[in-house]
Amino acid sequence: MNTDFINDHPDLRTSITLFDKWLIMNQHTKQLPSVAVGLVHNGDLLWGKGYGYADLANKTPMTLDTRFRIASITKTFTALAILQLVEQGQLRLDDPIGDYVTWFNLQYADAPPITIYHCLTHTSGLPRDATIPHWTENVFQDVDEFRETTQTRYPTMPPLMAHSYSNLGYSLLGEVIETVTGKTWEDAIQNILNQLGMTDTVVKPQGHEDRLAIGYLTYDDNYEREAVSFIETKAFSPSASMASTVNDLVKYAKFHLSKGLTPLISGYYLREMHRVHWVNEDWSGGYGLGTRTWRMGDYVVSGHTGGYKGFLTMFSVCREHDFGVIVLTNSLDSTPYQVAEKAYTLVLPEITKITAKTRTPDPIWQDYVGSYKYDWGDGEVVIRNGQLQVLDLKYLNAPPIILEPTDADTFIIRVPGNPGETAKFIRDDSGKVVRMQLRNEYSIKVD
Repeated sequence: MNTDFINDHPDLRTSITLFDKWLIMNQHTKQLPSVAVGLVHNGDLLWGKGYGYADLANKTPMTLDTRFRIASITKTFTALAILQLVEQGQLRLDDPIGDYVTWFNLQYADAPPITIYHCLTHTSGLPRDATIPHWTENVFQDVDEFRETTQTRYPTMPPLMAHSYSNLGYSLLGEVIETVTGKTWEDAIQNILNQLGMTDTVVKPQGHEDRLAIGYLTYDDNYEREAVSFIETKAFSPSASMASTVNDLVKYAKFHLSKGLTPLISGYYLREMHRVHWVNEDWSGGYGLGTRTWRMGDYVVSGHTGGYKGFLTMFSVCREHDFGVIVLTNSLDSTPYQVAEKAYTLVLPEITKITAKTRTPDPIWQDYVGSYKYDWGDGEVVIRNGQLQVLDLKYLNAPPIILEPTDADTFIIRVPGNPGETAKFIRDDSGKVVRMQLRNEYSIKVD
């Protein structure tokens, strides 16, 4: 943990202390077996702690190295393996599933084929789960039974009509990976873990692994919790099988917070993973390529939740501010989303204050500061929050244009809705700034 960084910033230390005390109160009030939490900043564990017991009967303390079934967080790994194959040119997102899974021929009447993209984004129209009540009876189909029964199904709607969560769709993606690579889905995911150094994460746990937490149901009428026996997910492993720890998921968060080239995929495809491809009807969030997206306070957060009998979990990152929250629990009455939301609204604001303070304006920016006129209105170039900003006096409530420095007098424009083009300040023969050019338009500096 980065205790030096925390201690150097008293307001951050206070917010983490309050978060810690809230977690203690929450765990005690709800009498939860355990909670393990990790806060990630700039790719490292900023702060983390385990509360309660991984095993109530043996009073085994919860730690950041305790393994939990992470359930649907597994989908992010399956999606990542698919995107590796896309980047390698071995498949395309718009390829029909049936091109790789030869036994699969399900198609809604008068609709196009179900594609890899549809399964990644849960817009395939496929049923959610198998033909048996596996989440109720704790028995999952093996591969042969899964293939046989899936061929008897029928899509509930055409692709792209709605976001309809489908574990079945991710099981099909696992089969695509096996067909293309000639290896098992487990091998493909293990390769990802090896490259990220996630040595404590298990792709297909069998229940005998050390440091594996016991999962618990909610209280019964006698206020006792029933422990859940280990359940193997079999054919549904690409949807929900994996087990991991807070400390290992910190390494995973570091990868997801990367902005450029990574050991696994390019920055482009990593951004595509976290970009919203399907927006909720209420605009509260959406789904990307294997990741969910939420709004938490003032921040856009992406990642995935996990729900497995006895375990509720959440893995999330705010890529804009290099911050992540990991919450692992071993009971069905826990609230990992609430815990994560508390961290984003209590701790992240202090992080953003610190990072804003550390921006150091270039002294030469003073040459650009001032008023600029052109036929469409009046603009002001200012230095604020350690940034060079352009404001329109007519629309001061609108987000400013941020100018990100590149070469001398040249900047990249960062503004919602139209980023990425060039701004340049023009000097006269004496070296005085006389004009600002934004994209292909310009305005004159007023003395």
